[in-house]
Amino acid sequence: MWSEPRGPETSGPYFFLSYAHTPGDGADGSDRDLWVHRLFRDLSDHILQMTTVSGHDAGFMDRTIRTGQVWPSQLAQSLTECRVFVPLYSPRYFISPWCGKEWTVFGRRRTRFVDQAETGVPSAVVPVIWSPVPDRQLPHSVRDMQYTNPDMGSRYRTFGLYGLIKVNSFRREYERAVLHLARRIVEVGESVAVEPGDGASLETAHDAFAPPRTARSTTRRTLRISVAAGSHGRLPEGRGPGCYGSSPLAWNPYHPETHQPLVKTAEAVAGRLDYRPVVQEFDQESGPADGPEILLLDRWVLRDPGHRERLKVFDADHTRPTGLVVPWNETDPDSEGVRHELAAEVEAAMPRRMSRQREAGRSAALGIPDHRTFNDLLPEVVTWASKEYLRTAVPHPPSGTGTERFRLGGGSGGQAGRPPHPQRRTAEEGNRDEQP
Repeated sequence: MWSEPRGPETSGPYFFLSYAHTPGDGADGSDRDLWVHRLFRDLSDHILQMTTVSGHDAGFMDRTIRTGQVWPSQLAQSLTECRVFVPLYSPRYFISPWCGKEWTVFGRRRTRFVDQAETGVPSAVVPVIWSPVPDRQLPHSVRDMQYTNPDMGSRYRTFGLYGLIKVNSFRREYERAVLHLARRIVEVGESVAVEPGDGASLETAHDAFAPPRTARSTTRRTLRISVAAGSHGRLPEGRGPGCYGSSPLAWNPYHPETHQPLVKTAEAVAGRLDYRPVVQEFDQESGPADGPEILLLDRWVLRDPGHRERLKVFDADHTRPTGLVVPWNETDPDSEGVRHELAAEVEAAMPRRMSRQREAGRSAALGIPDHRTFNDLLPEVVTWASKEYLRTAVPHPPSGTGTERFRLGGGSGGQAGRPPHPQRRTAEEGNRDEQP
């Protein structure tokens, strides 16, 4: 029988705030998650007043991850030691594989009621509506969880905390909702004990929001994943071998924070979105795919004239609507002082696709700083690439002249029930019959 100490001596943060990062567009450098930070501060202040925990133990959110200072060790440690897991429900949250992994890692921890007289199934998860999500869009794994709280008010259910915090006239509703939320977190934290986690890797954890395999279509859509990167046999100028393998498909730009090729993460995201991934090394002569396509681009390969020319040819090809994804690891020692130079190389080689993606509001994917942001952004790029494919795809009607339609009357001189002679059909009828 295990037991967890109660009170100020408990290790780890009181609550862990799990949320989906909102990617910026790179234009002004503003923090799109500013209001989530505000909520975190307000919750932490309440927890400090309602408990005896010290300031740094009130809560945890990964706001410093983007600078590479704490991830992944501090995030994983906080997730396996916190008392209460607080997920911020939003449409973006449930398409984030990383949020699904956080849910899984916390869910592996055994729970029990502190008061053994309590009945039911103990849970240390306190969901919060950040931006409302229709029930039909909730993953099957979370649909049975109660996430509304009447004490937080009707406007909270309608607008979520994001709506309350953004509208000045809703300020009182926001303050009331956050106070009740903090009280609920403390109630759960004091009544449910959670066994410390086993330190399992977030990177390899199952995405709790992925649809079950039995629910996936047997005729999934194809997603081509092309990789333009270096390899051990063809290292880009100025690069060490640490991020590369025997082929471009082994490229791992976020080494050593992650230990698997980037394309493996892309395949997992594709499967979660119900696509059948087809992975290949970049080849500008491969022709249009039979579905949407994304290109994972290593900026360093543009130092090679051959690669640069092939990417220019690819950029000029209007028949291949492709989502462009450009990972960039600023903590890599080789990257110091060359970021702007290599970014300019991408602009020069692929101006058309860079411009098209910026116009669509997907510029954040043109310089992804870390593995988590890659997880968060890739589903959006895949969705956009799918829409681009459908918008530009050439229809392929079935071959043949079509099946004659049965007609009650044969027209002048025709017998009832027999279609007229095919040569007498009007052009309009012929076109209609040949449509799929």
